[in-house]
Amino acid sequence: MKIAAVVILYHPAKDAISNIKTYYDWVDKIFVFDNTETGSTINDELLKLSKIALFHDSENGGIAKRLNAACRKAINENYDWLLTMDQDTSFEEKQISRYFNCFRNFNEKDKAAMFGTAFSREKQQLFHDCGSAKTIKLITSGSLLNLALFEAIGEFDEKLFIDSVDYDYCFRAQMAGYAIVQFSNIYILHTVGNEMYNASIKTLFLLKKKKEIHSALRCYYMYRNMLYLKEKYKGKDKSYYQEIKGYVLSRIKVSLLYGRDTIPILKHLQLAKSDFKNNKMGKKKS
Repeated sequence: MKIAAVVILYHPAKDAISNIKTYYDWVDKIFVFDNTETGSTINDELLKLSKIALFHDSENGGIAKRLNAACRKAINENYDWLLTMDQDTSFEEKQISRYFNCFRNFNEKDKAAMFGTAFSREKQQLFHDCGSAKTIKLITSGSLLNLALFEAIGEFDEKLFIDSVDYDYCFRAQMAGYAIVQFSNIYILHTVGNEMYNASIKTLFLLKKKKEIHSALRCYYMYRNMLYLKEKYKGKDKSYYQEIKGYVLSRIKVSLLYGRDTIPILKHLQLAKSDFKNNKMGKKKS
């Protein structure tokens, strides 16, 4: 069983290299796609690692396009599975050892489209039980993608560009009859949004709470893509869209209440609605 990995860079910090090294020894090759238009400052260091295959075309191609390219390259090179990673995601050694052990010992892997883990900002204790169970969705980062099923499920939707790309793939995989499996007792170190310690307007800015805040641009993609998926899954299982809707609206609400970019976010949400109606998908136009 041959396993490759892919990581997509966009103005990465230096710790992206140390993050890659946490799973470097567990895969046979790593496809690195650099979305930084001018090229990332860590690229020369990356090329010193023998398993790295680096691709840079001076364009921010988003997530879906790069995942599709990585899948096609991995399939052409006869890999069976693709570990999909974010630049800011890493593994503790004991957690990745448990992950790959649980994955290899899982029965009927051929019927699963994707395996994944739980995630946390902080280190978690190691459990002996894998905690494997079918789930509706997984985030891309830390997931193992079954390349044998990629063609049957269909490519990642490039109209989404960067947000809900992973959830859409999970939904289509299940509609095609394949399982999405999570090892809930295994953790990757992963961040969602920018963690801030702020007060909310609801408490007249008196009570501070730790919250994960998204930028106005990210809220744009989240909201526009939510509307797109509502249309895409119309007449199909409503639970898929409801899952996306609940997640997106809760994240935007937190960003509005606890962030400090309320006006820019509201303007971006209006633009997202307009762009969706006018079928302006993919990368947001400047």
